[in-house]
Amino acid sequence: MIRFSNDDLSYLAWMAAHPDGFVLNVRCVADPDYVVLHRASCGSISTDKQAPAAFTGRGYEKICAVSVAELELAAKREGRNDGSFSKRCGLCRP
Repeated sequence: MIRFSNDDLSYLAWMAAHPDGFVLNVRCVADPDYVVLHRASCGSISTDKQAPAAFTGRGYEKICAVSVAELELAAKREGRNDGSFSKRCGLCRP
């Protein structure tokens, strides 16, 4: 599991190397109401046509892992006591 903050290039490199992985979109300051699960292949979090810092800046970070189970642990650290996600992406349906 790896967390990306203000580092879109490394984040996009991880995504390219782990197309079957998963990503939590979270706020920089832990907010249990915003812990969103995506597939690494989801276009809403992986297109390189976004403005600089669009993914891991501007108040947002990404936590990436090869399994959902790992991200359930991350969700707990974000304040989701039961390890659940506040939302699962409706586009990629992880």
